[in-house]
Amino acid sequence: MEREDDHNSEEIRAGVQMAGTPEENMENRGYAAEENDFFPGSSSADTWRNIRKDPKKGFTGYVRFIWPYILIISFVFFGSLVAGYISAEYFPSMADSLRESFSSRFEPIMTMNPLLIMLVIFLNNSFVSLLFLVLGLALGVLPVLFIAFNGYLVGVIAYLVAQEKGMLFILLALLPHGIVELPMVFLAAAIGLRLGYQVFSALIGRPTQIKREFKEGLIFYFRWILPLLLVAAIIEAFITPFILSFI
Repeated sequence: MEREDDHNSEEIRAGVQMAGTPEENMENRGYAAEENDFFPGSSSADTWRNIRKDPKKGFTGYVRFIWPYILIISFVFFGSLVAGYISAEYFPSMADSLRESFSSRFEPIMTMNPLLIMLVIFLNNSFVSLLFLVLGLALGVLPVLFIAFNGYLVGVIAYLVAQEKGMLFILLALLPHGIVELPMVFLAAAIGLRLGYQVFSALIGRPTQIKREFKEGLIFYFRWILPLLLVAAIIEAFITPFILSFI
């Protein structure tokens, strides 16, 4: 029974410039115009341009800069999660197939010690988040699709485990690490979506700085997202199982 609890908990836990030449200033003004087109009446673009002078203090400034994309990604994930949760009730055979596929992929992890489990979770989440960011260059489509699929999968697994363990078990299995991990994954996907918008803008002839934004997105990823994903992996491997052991 204890091994079954561990198996179910694993299923739940696993689904930055200073003033330059006149030419550069003209380029930046064109870039600012493009930004303000997307953020009408907002000071977000001005805030982030000021933050660029000191990227180490840029977390909140950058988040404010890409907040519309964060909202879109969040809506896609939670909308897909709800859809997965509901469809699992009406299509049980499909839900069971997804669960078996998911279990066969992550079940070997359960034989590792917690330190290795933490490392595997961290590397997996880090790779997936970086993939969301980079693949956003393909017009932002792939990050949205991946987020939708993962949200749907989490919804299906959540429904199945809720039938066996109850909603309290799901909340305790998801919340401790999820409050750190999910926002970081959403941020990476939002950066990818922003880059996709920049590529689209370039294709229709609008002024953009794709290379600059891509570099800034990577800086933000390695400075903020990656360390916090490590924190989430530590919580998921050590703290979440400890909490679930009391249920």
